[in-house]
This record gives sequence, C-alpha cells and structure tokens, in this order.
Amino acid sequence: MSDEEPVDPMAAIRKECTPTCPKQIANYEACKERIKDKPGVSCEIWYYELHHCVDKCVAPKIFAATKE
Repeated sequence: MSDEEPVDPMAAIRKECTPTCPKQIANYEACKERIKDKPGVSCEIWYYELHHCVDKCVAPKIFAATKE
C-alpha cells in the first residue's frame, strides 16, 4: 500500500471530455454573452446541456479508472 493520498481523476477526465461537446459549449457561451447585462436571467438550461454531454464522455472513463 502506498502512503500517498489518492488522486481523484475526475477533474482531468472532465477537462479531457469538454472539447467533445463544441455545439453545447458554443450555445452556453452565446447565452452568457446575450444575458451579460440582464440581471435575474440565467443560462441554466445550456449549462445542464453542456454538462450532460460531457458526462456521457466522462462516465465510461471514470468507471474504467475506478476498476484499476
């Protein structure tokens, strides 16, 4: 057994998977630009769409990493 702290691979895998969702990134960034000066408005739906796409890429990779 190692005395080192375990490293959570999730952040690295999420960063690796984010570029696989260019349409969702573009939609989210466009929304943020549109509502920049509008208080009380959010891009929540676009945020969830982006993370749903990223999660589809992340899931198999994170489960593979936990089996090691």
